[in-house]
Parts: sequence; C-alpha cells; structure tokens
Amino acid sequence: MTITTVKVLYKFVDGAHFFVSNDEASAGLCVAHNELEMAFEAVETQLAKLYKKNHDIDAVFSPTMTTIAFVSWFNSHLKSNAKTPSPGIAGTIPWISPEMPVLEAV
Repeated sequence: MTITTVKVLYKFVDGAHFFVSNDEASAGLCVAHNELEMAFEAVETQLAKLYKKNHDIDAVFSPTMTTIAFVSWFNSHLKSNAKTPSPGIAGTIPWISPEMPVLEAV
C-alpha cells in the first residue's frame, strides 16, 4: 500500500469558501461555507465519506497544512487582492491518506 493523495481545489467567491476535487478518489466532493474554518474542516469528513461510497474502502484523509496555516495563507492573499479587482482567490491543497491502495485508471 502507498499514500493516496487527493488534490482539493479551493476557491473564494463572493464571500463563500468552496472546496472541490476532480480526483477519482474524491469524485463528487463539493464543500462550501461562508466561514473558512468550517468549510476547511468539513473536507476531511466528506473525503472519507466519498472514498467509502466510491470505492468501498474506509479511509482517513488529512490536509498537508493546518487550518491555521490555511487561514493565514488566505488572509495574505485577501490583503494582496484588496486593491485590485479579482475573480476570487484560488489554490490547491493536497489531502493525504497514508497506506491506502493507489487507484489505477481503467
């Protein structure tokens, strides 16, 4: 077994924090909330549920950065975008599940 990594895309649009993914391991992931911390922390639970539903395997996923680090990253980008119009703030956060089987494309 190896580490399974899921790339979770983050987008801040009109006051809402969205986390989505196109990875096979997380097909269907869409978490949104107006509070950043609540949205970020909900991703872990939703990834586990989706992985179980999509692959019938129990898994625990963890972000590669802490909630505090992510909020700090967001705030620094929010300040830098304050003076110019922006379609939103976006980024990618890997979430990992140690010792999970790697899913191969069919």
